[in-house]
Amino acid sequence: MTESGGRRFAWAVFGLVVLLLVGTMAASLLGARTTGVGAEPVERTGGEVVLVGAPGLTWSDVSRQGTPTLWSLVADGASAGLIVRGTHEVTCPADGWLTLGAGQRASADDDGVQDCAAVPEVVTGESMTGGDVTASVPEWRSWVEAAQRRPLDSRLGTLAATLKASGGCVRAVGPLAALGAAAPQGGVSRYAEGGLTAYEPDVCGVTLLDGGVVSDAGDAAALDAELAALQDRLPRDATLVVAGLADRDDRAAVQAAVVWREGVVAGALHSGTTQQTGLVQTTDLTATVLALAGAQAPDEVSGKPVEVVPTRAGASERLDTLQGLAAATGGAQALAVPLLGLGCLLVLGVLGVLAATGRRAATRWVALGAMAFPSSTFLAGLVPWWRAEPRWVALVAATVLLAAVHATVALAGPWRRHPLGPPIVVAALTVVVLGADVVLGGRLGLISILGVQPLTAGRFHGMGNVGYGIFAVSGLLLAGFLAGLLRSRPMARRTAAVLVVGVLGLLLVLTDGAPMWGADFGGVPALVVAVGVLGLAAAGIHLTPLRALLMGATAVVVAGVLMLVDWLRPAGSRTHLGDFLQSVMDGGAVDIVARKLDQSLGILVRYPVSWVAVLVLVVLVWAVLRPTSWAGRRLAPLWHLPLSRATAGAVLTCVTLGWALNDSGIAIVGIGLAVAIAAAVAVGSQVTTGVPQEPSRDQ
Repeated sequence: MTESGGRRFAWAVFGLVVLLLVGTMAASLLGARTTGVGAEPVERTGGEVVLVGAPGLTWSDVSRQGTPTLWSLVADGASAGLIVRGTHEVTCPADGWLTLGAGQRASADDDGVQDCAAVPEVVTGESMTGGDVTASVPEWRSWVEAAQRRPLDSRLGTLAATLKASGGCVRAVGPLAALGAAAPQGGVSRYAEGGLTAYEPDVCGVTLLDGGVVSDAGDAAALDAELAALQDRLPRDATLVVAGLADRDDRAAVQAAVVWREGVVAGALHSGTTQQTGLVQTTDLTATVLALAGAQAPDEVSGKPVEVVPTRAGASERLDTLQGLAAATGGAQALAVPLLGLGCLLVLGVLGVLAATGRRAATRWVALGAMAFPSSTFLAGLVPWWRAEPRWVALVAATVLLAAVHATVALAGPWRRHPLGPPIVVAALTVVVLGADVVLGGRLGLISILGVQPLTAGRFHGMGNVGYGIFAVSGLLLAGFLAGLLRSRPMARRTAAVLVVGVLGLLLVLTDGAPMWGADFGGVPALVVAVGVLGLAAAGIHLTPLRALLMGATAVVVAGVLMLVDWLRPAGSRTHLGDFLQSVMDGGAVDIVARKLDQSLGILVRYPVSWVAVLVLVVLVWAVLRPTSWAGRRLAPLWHLPLSRATAGAVLTCVTLGWALNDSGIAIVGIGLAVAIAAAVAVGSQVTTGVPQEPSRDQ
């Protein structure tokens, strides 16, 4: 590829990426999103709210023949997959009920030891009119003390306390339901033994019913029969909520949730916390119960009232969608570690053999495939691999095929003759795929093995740490490589190079940080500083301490503006960006920062393998800062390409700051360096000493 051909190629790729990202953003602002479109609030009728908790109830338990009542609730009500995450990866029944009562993740243990088969003791007290009694939970104090030690700051009993403050009450039927109805001191104002048959209308504005633990289809059928009898006894204006509040079989999974009453709009539930249609959290149910009961949810409740997205789809189609979402999210989490671990070992082994035998063309092809692998795991969500058996075979086949397509396209045109051509194509495809998914709602990220992993309840939309590492590093590589092509002659075309870096950098920051899209706080400062480092190099300007300080200040201002924009939106529409700014105003920001720092440092202790990423980062920083060192000499051939060393510096700056500013930020380092190293191998396999060398001050 000639010098002029390289510039035309650079402008073509730049224009196409900008067109696709800006077009996607415009479409998103005009309502072309994959989730939440047309959502309507569940209106309060003034009638009572009846919540049936059935830990272990999943959508795979529901069918027209086996559970006709649940089937009718799906047909006539609003349903969703339920994320039940408490303070542990697997949520026990008691944990689920405590989380419902707290409106924040909680668990029924004080030393980290779980016994999911245990049903906490409930001690009954004075008799009341109607046959109810008061009750208390003896273990309550130890759970409260344990919650106070955790960084989440769960306030057990928030549901009951809020209802009492608004002039209402909550009645519990069954020992597990008592955990959700207990007040902050562990007392239950109205309690009765029995199952769903013990329901009595018009006793309290909110009734919590212990539907028992569902462990198989037989339990689901028994629950269904009780629900049929309960439904017949409900007042006409009552709202019925059925929720599988906990995991079963010691495995985290998506559970079932449905909201029904006469006249409710049939459709899918949408959550303001997940920003996903068809996926809600237990804490959202807490906020929903309070809203339907006419009480304002306090700050201690992290969830938001659910909404309904109307649909014309029938019950069969909606149930199929719910079952597919549950299977895909569960499959992605279960397969992530084994597939990624084995895949890394396989690629490293193959690249080692190819390098040892001097097969440069094959090395380049495999490296491009490895570089394309992350975006391929997202695109694999377009293929229903979760419906195949075994799932891992279908997922691997789809991902490998898509990565091969990426590599083939990257090597298909005249750009393949330049060392930077194919990596530019792969980086551009990656930026567009991940960027478009985030902007349009993040559905592919929900079911990718490198996505947001919703079962951990860490994130459901926007830019997660792993996705950020892929997106940010690919974006910086794209900007740096394109600017390098435009700067193919020493000291030439600085304006064009700076323009490319600046425009792409702006799009990267907007995609990652805008509250309606990426909603990522920690990644924005890292990106702003990294783009600044690369932009200075493209302009031929030295990086001085003063300029570094100005870039840091700019990064803080940009992040602050994005938080302010989010905070100015209605409270129910805010993401964690606006919530954090509100915490700063309320004086709670220190606790949030401390929790994130604890999580970030804790990973290094709990997962020693994460130190591999730290070691690789240190070696690469040493190699870039000291080109004459042992490690630096190994990378020396790459520095013959214009702006290559500056691009490497920007990438390392981004992943280092991203690690420091995000909880679980080591994931950014690991995946980001994997993408960068794959790109470096692809470039290095074709670099020759004949490539013009950029003056050192621009590197």
